[in-house]
This record gives sequence, structure tokens and C-alpha cells, in this order.
Amino acid sequence: MREPFRIVLVKTTGPANLGAAARAMANMGLSDLVLVSPKCGPDDEQAVAFATHGRQVLDAARIVDDIPEALRDCVKTFACSGKLGLYRRQAAITPHAAANLAVEYVADGPVAFVFGPENHGLRVGELLKFDRIVSIPADPAYPVLNLATAVAIVAYELHRARLEADGQPPLPTERKAELATDEKKSRIYEYLFDGLDRIGFFCEQSPDKLKYALRHLFGRVDLSEIEADILIGMARQIQWYARNHPDRVDPPS
Repeated sequence: MREPFRIVLVKTTGPANLGAAARAMANMGLSDLVLVSPKCGPDDEQAVAFATHGRQVLDAARIVDDIPEALRDCVKTFACSGKLGLYRRQAAITPHAAANLAVEYVADGPVAFVFGPENHGLRVGELLKFDRIVSIPADPAYPVLNLATAVAIVAYELHRARLEADGQPPLPTERKAELATDEKKSRIYEYLFDGLDRIGFFCEQSPDKLKYALRHLFGRVDLSEIEADILIGMARQIQWYARNHPDRVDPPS
């Protein structure tokens, strides 16, 4: 099956960044990695170490000589850059917006996201080779992101956009638990009130007021069947201990 999204790294110098980028891709279900004239290879020991379970992404990475070759069969191309002059700043879009656009084109062919070298990023002249510019809105006080971090952000947005396009929630929908019946909740209070009475919790107090307070406290919670069973077990243990160790239960002074 053709991978719709392509990550292209241009003249990457750090093997740790290369490996970490491959790991981020694997985390988000991406596998098409293209390296343009890399200064370190995908078989570098440090790259492999940082890739962890993303090793398969490194092993499948393709090495090409220039950016046009990396983009040859792509139908849409995005340059990831923090170099924003006046016009580029106005034209740049966020990774979130770019990912949403990307899913609209993948039926026609691969969509590429390209990252420049760690020390200076993509050159201004190189930015002319791309359809759109993507800029990660970092804090202006320190807007320069590590290469692997930038790849991780874009990879996440692509994964999210693909799931949403397929009608899947980004996170599994929590299955609604069955609520505890009144019968089961009554057992909680039966054991709990008896146990608390045995340990002197209601000593010199108005028992009914405290019981109403406890009853309403738990009543505000939508207890599930499992949670009710836990509370029943706790209440029964209090009751059992108080009944079998009366010499250890001292009323408050």
C-alpha cells in the first residue's frame, strides 16, 4: 500500500536527529522517509539507537541527490521553515492547517513535508521549490525548534488529520460503564454505616446528619457497578475489623 505522506530531510547532519525523526514517524504511522544528501547515514549507530522501534523507517529510507528528485512524484509539497520574511510570514500556515490540506490530496499522489539542515534550515531560494510554507508557531523568544521535534509535531498533525478524515476519533472513545443500581448502593451504606458506628465515628454526633451527608456525597457521583463493588468491599472490611477487634477501636477523646 502506498504511503500517502512523505517526510524529506535535507542534508541532515546529526544522526541522533535522524534516528529520533524516524522514531516520531513510526509513532504516527508514517514510513516514507527520503534523505537528500545526508551528512550521516541511516545505518549510523547513533541514528539506529535513537530510532528505537522506528528502525524499520530508517532501513527503508531512500537517499537522493537533490530536492527535486525527492519531490518527483508528489502532487503537493510543503516546506517546513521558520525563516519568515514579510510575504512568507503572511503566506505561511500552521502544521494543523497543512495536515488538513494534505489529506485532501493524498488520493492523487504522495504529499511531501520537507525539513532543512539543523544549522540553518532550508535556504530562501530552496523555499521557491514548494507549494506552501509551514511554520510551527513557537514562542517568539525562542522559535527555533530541534529538527526531530519539528518532525514529531508535523507527524502528529498528519496522523490526527488522517484519523479524522477516516471518521476515527484521535483517542479511543471510552466505553460508558454501567451505573450501580440502588440495591447495590444500599449495600454500601448498610455496611459502611454499621462499620463507622462500630469504630465510634458517630460518637457524640448526630448520626443521621452525618449519614445524610455521606449519602449525599456518594449520591453526587455516578458510581459504576465496579466502583460500587469496591466501596462495598471497603465498607465490609471496616465492619469486619471493628467487629473482630473491638479492643483496638478506641472512640475519639
